[in-house]
Amino acid sequence: MASLAPAYQPRRPHETALYRLVKEHGDEFLGHARDAYDGPLPRYVEKELRGYLRCGDFSRGFVHLQCANCKHDLLVAFSCKNRGLCPSCAGRRMAAQAAHLVDCVLPAVPIRQYVLSFPFELSALAATRPDVLRALARIHANALAAHYRAALKRAGHTGKVHPGSVTFVQRFGSSLNSHVHLHTCALDGAFVEREGALSFARGEPVTRGELYAIVGRVFLRVHAWLKKRGYLRTDAGDESNEAPRLTLEETLTNLAMGRGTVREIRDSGDEHEADEPMSAPIAKSDAVTHHGFNLHGSVTALADDDVGRERLARYGLRPPFSVARLSFQRDGMLRYRVKAVGRGRAKVRVMTPVEAMARLVALIPPPRYPLTRFYGVLAPRHRLRSRIASASSECARRCVS
Repeated sequence: MASLAPAYQPRRPHETALYRLVKEHGDEFLGHARDAYDGPLPRYVEKELRGYLRCGDFSRGFVHLQCANCKHDLLVAFSCKNRGLCPSCAGRRMAAQAAHLVDCVLPAVPIRQYVLSFPFELSALAATRPDVLRALARIHANALAAHYRAALKRAGHTGKVHPGSVTFVQRFGSSLNSHVHLHTCALDGAFVEREGALSFARGEPVTRGELYAIVGRVFLRVHAWLKKRGYLRTDAGDESNEAPRLTLEETLTNLAMGRGTVREIRDSGDEHEADEPMSAPIAKSDAVTHHGFNLHGSVTALADDDVGRERLARYGLRPPFSVARLSFQRDGMLRYRVKAVGRGRAKVRVMTPVEAMARLVALIPPPRYPLTRFYGVLAPRHRLRSRIASASSECARRCVS
């Protein structure tokens, strides 16, 4: 007999350091932003902060559930459904979207993960300008598609080639810092269409030379796009000694991208590693760099590895930080554990409550800022998407029927 599932235990957000931080210092931070800058924080930021304090609070409403067989009653508190600050809602969204991608979107073919990071200034620009991020993700996806089309053409495949990819936008680093970069799960090959028949052709393993070619193409096209839109200044007459006036969002992003105070302390070792990478760590020898653009593409999942595909998706969709790593010190300062360094010691980021609030607010994505983007044959309106979805899932069977 299979073991019974553990009983449902309501989460207790009120007992976490994050809840205490937002509850005790949220209004202080909002007031500081109003006093120190021309305008207040965007409405979506204040809405997210207020919503997090209501998430999981039974006094704010709940759902009453009852088992039809044993008549057991269960109460489940309402959630805020935010996508930036609340670890519970972000974790639930990660699990649900990853399962949906494996069941209904990603076909049972080899998948390769590409991780693309940008120079400091461009990362800060993408964090506050949705049009810049949209262009970066599109150019990267087009460069990957061009690589696979050329590779299959060299291999002698004829017919119309259909590459595809899913890009996860991550606005955060590992130390409660702002760091926009892209995790792309691309089909490691492409679907070839000949006279109505559709088949998958796997590409050869990507080489370092091909990675250099991809990142070089991305750099040139991004540079041309930024120059055309006026984000780059090339004429000496356009330069000014006066520093550009930054908006409040840009100021918070620059603060969150700064190094801040990082110390080494004795680690208790009893904290749960909730956001540890679920895929292989990136080795320096597996990544290439071109003018500040860094590209890695060595992590793969085989065609029959549904668990591996879901792990890659969950890693790309993971929450921006681990609430288990955040704690208050006796002096009222906050610390966020970055990583263990051995011999019972760990690196931590030490912050004042206002700095911690600023870093958290910088990680909240603005409205109309999609964090999951689909390209090629995996795009929602592509005419072949229903045909290439995983046939083993119930969702895919409904799509093709």
